[in-house]
Amino acid sequence: MTPKKTKLRNAIVLALVTGGAVAASGSAMAQDTSTASSPEATSLDTITVTGTRIRSQTMTASSPVAEISAEEFKYSGATTVEDLINQYPQLSLDFDNFANNGSQGYATVDLRGMGANRTLALVNGRRIPKGLGETADISIIPAALLQRVDILTGGASAVYGSDAIAGVVNFILDDTFEGVSVNVGYSAYQHKNEDSYIQGLMDTAGFDYPTGGSGFDGIAKNVDVAIGGAFGAGGHAVAWATWRKNDAMLQGQRDYSSCALNATGTACGGSPTADPGNFYIVAPGSGLYTYVSPSDSGWFVPDGPTLYNYAPVNYYQRPDSRFTAGTSLKYEVNEYFEPYIETMFVNRKSSTQIAASGAFFTDVTVNCDTDVIGSMCSDIGIVDDEFTVYVAKRNVEGGPRITNEESTNYSITAGTRGAVFSSSWTYDASLQYARTSVKTENQNDFLTTRVRDGILGCPTGSFDGCIPYEVWTDSITPEQAQALQGVGIVNYATDMKVFNVYATGDLGFGLPWTNDTPISAVVGWEKRSERFSRIADSNMQTGNFTGLGGPTTNLDGGFDVDELFLEGNVPLLADAGALNSLDLQLGYRYTDYSTSGNVNTWKAGLGASFLDNRFRVRAGFNRAIRGANINELYSDQSIALWGGSDPCAGADPEFTLEQCVRTGVRPDQYGSVAANAANQNNQLVGGNPNLNPETANTWTIGFAATPIDNLDVSVDYYDIELEEQIGTLGALNIITLCANGQDAMCDFIQRNAVTGDLFRGSDPETSGLVVNTNGNFGGRRFRGIDLTAGYRMDLGPGSLSTSFTGSRILERSFQPVPGDTSADYSCEGLINTQCSTPEWRHIASARYAFDRYSIGLRWRYIGEMDYRGTDGQDLSGDYFLSGPGKQKAFNYIDVSGSLQLGDNITWTAGVNNIADKAPPMVGGSLTPLNGNALGGYDQAGRYIFSSLTFAF
Repeated sequence: MTPKKTKLRNAIVLALVTGGAVAASGSAMAQDTSTASSPEATSLDTITVTGTRIRSQTMTASSPVAEISAEEFKYSGATTVEDLINQYPQLSLDFDNFANNGSQGYATVDLRGMGANRTLALVNGRRIPKGLGETADISIIPAALLQRVDILTGGASAVYGSDAIAGVVNFILDDTFEGVSVNVGYSAYQHKNEDSYIQGLMDTAGFDYPTGGSGFDGIAKNVDVAIGGAFGAGGHAVAWATWRKNDAMLQGQRDYSSCALNATGTACGGSPTADPGNFYIVAPGSGLYTYVSPSDSGWFVPDGPTLYNYAPVNYYQRPDSRFTAGTSLKYEVNEYFEPYIETMFVNRKSSTQIAASGAFFTDVTVNCDTDVIGSMCSDIGIVDDEFTVYVAKRNVEGGPRITNEESTNYSITAGTRGAVFSSSWTYDASLQYARTSVKTENQNDFLTTRVRDGILGCPTGSFDGCIPYEVWTDSITPEQAQALQGVGIVNYATDMKVFNVYATGDLGFGLPWTNDTPISAVVGWEKRSERFSRIADSNMQTGNFTGLGGPTTNLDGGFDVDELFLEGNVPLLADAGALNSLDLQLGYRYTDYSTSGNVNTWKAGLGASFLDNRFRVRAGFNRAIRGANINELYSDQSIALWGGSDPCAGADPEFTLEQCVRTGVRPDQYGSVAANAANQNNQLVGGNPNLNPETANTWTIGFAATPIDNLDVSVDYYDIELEEQIGTLGALNIITLCANGQDAMCDFIQRNAVTGDLFRGSDPETSGLVVNTNGNFGGRRFRGIDLTAGYRMDLGPGSLSTSFTGSRILERSFQPVPGDTSADYSCEGLINTQCSTPEWRHIASARYAFDRYSIGLRWRYIGEMDYRGTDGQDLSGDYFLSGPGKQKAFNYIDVSGSLQLGDNITWTAGVNNIADKAPPMVGGSLTPLNGNALGGYDQAGRYIFSSLTFAF
């Protein structure tokens, strides 16, 4: 056996039994130019640029492609790809591990903030297995084995098919790695907990909170191994395995997240489902619509309900453990036949934890002779024969609600490639199978069918094993709580099969005035099949849990797609004085969905290079589509929650009496409709099998330049206009349109017949809710400018390299209702219930390397935002960290360094957010369902990381 074969064998064995992946090295400028930065670098290997399958000796894509290098992952302390990529200004600020209530449980990428379902995520140009939300689950990608990440702005459906509305994020793995690498890492958060504002609010409320230094928490550990080498006369193999585990962090571990701020941010709020319980009486004959409370001397009417601080026990950072593995194996038998196999695998375990469940205003019908209510009638003055009591009791005795999730994702691709007839044409044919299996297990939630029996003291006909739930006397035991609890299990699975074959090469001729530079082309065919299934147990199917928001219905469906695609690159001019080249790029794809029929997409672009290829101008148009996914098509209709306030609720409603009457409020209820203190209300959601694909017209224009050696600059403008958007109108939009006179919208509002609110109950027939099901509604228009720059120079004994990536949002407008501009709104530079959109974000870095050392600084900037509603009015009531009317800009400074300890060992360490800045806080009306902080900012304070890499 040759040494190369021995290396391969050992490589595969080691990678399959040990966790880890190599930290790849190197960086590249994010632009479409190949100007050499040194005299000897005069040519490139044949590459394929993300956004086209046409081979090229230079990056000739007419759409802008930004690039994140492997080096940037290494020096940011990123142990998962989402840790870094979602910090970049082209992508939405979204960090999965800091999402809890409402989390899908896995990481995604969301280009331009248009939604993860409108960003096509690829690995080495192939689709990534989808998670339970039918978007790409990027946790399968090993961060340490990345060669680079390409971010292509603008639609790319003509090249890649559905989903590329906003563009493409392509993760390129190093499948030519040679050697063995082992990386061991450790990271943690630390915060000083000294926010005097919120600590004062908690003092007033009598809540506990942490003070002083937190020590190290949210700890993460990782081990990454990769091994690769050549074998035989034409083979190469790479194998990797990684292991990562991070600890949970509770909201109670930070002072600024230890209580839930009220809507205006002026006090610690909470939920009226509390401990001890609250009792809301509806006794029309007695004229009583009020809260009552028990005491040793009898029942009385309190000033208001007791509020429960549900924040501290919620996860702030979710615990997560994942193991990934994969291989890349190829063997060139001859120039016409190179078979290959690529495999990827991830097993991920995570969980969410939120405050205890309970009786969430469980309605029980009683009379004055009902034993459990004691002397309530005489104490309060109830004379009704029967009346209703809504019981709101938090299950603190049973513990927090926990959802454990385990997913197993894998992708297997087998194919062959090689020359066709001659080396000027090549083919690639592959078959990919990808599958994701997810099991979720919900614990410690109350079963609705049991709660009434327990509250009423287990009357005749109660469930087997019933124990009276002593909520009336506040003497509940864990055993009583356990008798009402159940476990809910849901299994999900996604399947994707893709057969893809294409040939690419040149036609052997060109236009005479281009020095016969040949026209190049691609022709191909793809068949894709996607399936999704969701199987829930009986309690989940019927929505028999008090704290899960409604039924989880079974679903089993899918669709098939057949596609024919063509691309062409036509040189129009060559070597015409200062103009080195002018190229026309064309593309077309015919798509036939089994669900909605056929649709066409196309692209056209121009690229021109000047002055020895130092300057390049590019412009492009793409027609893109996104076909409806299986849930959007076939999900049963069920109750879910929407975050936000009912404008007709509370003592001082936002809407007028006339407006609220249109939404279903009786005149005598105006000013007395209860508002949900948790800012959550009911909606009815579900699928629509008649959905058409949504479409988008995307324009890009820009330039890339190398005006001097080692300086690269690019500026690109994008314009994405989405039409026939698949989604919902939005519950708040429906209420607002109805209130403002659109009578058709009023049919979608169903208020609780007794109380007039939109949050009590879980029965779609009787609960207060807004009907908000799927359709092809309205559109969006997103415009902006991206700027990238990079410079390298020799300085002293070493070299200095700098980079800059920034993005300016010019327009982010929404048109929720087709043909009606009254609901239109824009988000650029605003923060309100619909928006959180800084106009400018950037990342700038500088690194100095000399001898065995390197040290770098990184500056992350998130621009300021104005607190204005979508109607243009100032939001003056919320908590402003930097003064009324404005959320100030945030600057984060990170530092990192590395030291080569020997020929084979490198130590890397760094600190992100060295100033330990807490994230900006806002009132509950603007807050996501996790803490009081705006999403996307550094949530937990200072981040400290260190790793050792052993390379052989």
